[in-house]
Formats: sequence, structure tokens, C-alpha cells
Amino acid sequence: MDDSNAVRDRELERQGKRMIAPAVRFIVIGVVLAVAGVVLILIGDGWSIGVGIAILLLAGCPVVIGFGLLSGGAIARWAARHRLFA
Repeated sequence: MDDSNAVRDRELERQGKRMIAPAVRFIVIGVVLAVAGVVLILIGDGWSIGVGIAILLLAGCPVVIGFGLLSGGAIARWAARHRLFA
């Protein structure tokens, strides 16, 4: 069996797995808000364009947080195997 993929640090592996669920939730919240913003922009009736753009900007925050958590979890799981990053 290939030993390079074996988990050597169980705590780091657990921390990496624990970050995935909140990351997915943040990304889903951001996507739902973004869809609502796009719908308001497509309606395009005066004030709804401005509100749609504002909602799109606000939707970016949870998406960035979610991708940050996903990348942090991936790095923790990678480090748990004591593999080189570069």
C-alpha cells in the first residue's frame, strides 16, 4: 500500500473535515443571495437595479468566507499527511 497518502496527524485531519460543513453552508447562503440579486437586476424596474447590485455585493462576503474555510480545510488535511506543499 502507498504510505504517502496515509494520515499521520489525526487531529489536523479532523479539523480539516470540520471546516467543510460550514464552508458549504456559507457558499450556499451566498449563492442564494446572489440569485436574488440577479433576479432583481433582471427585473430592472427603477430602484430594483440598485438593490440587486447591493445584494450581489453582500452575497460576495459569505462566498469568500466559504472558500476561505474550504481552502483552510484542504490545507489542514494535506498537512495531516505530512506532504510537501511545493
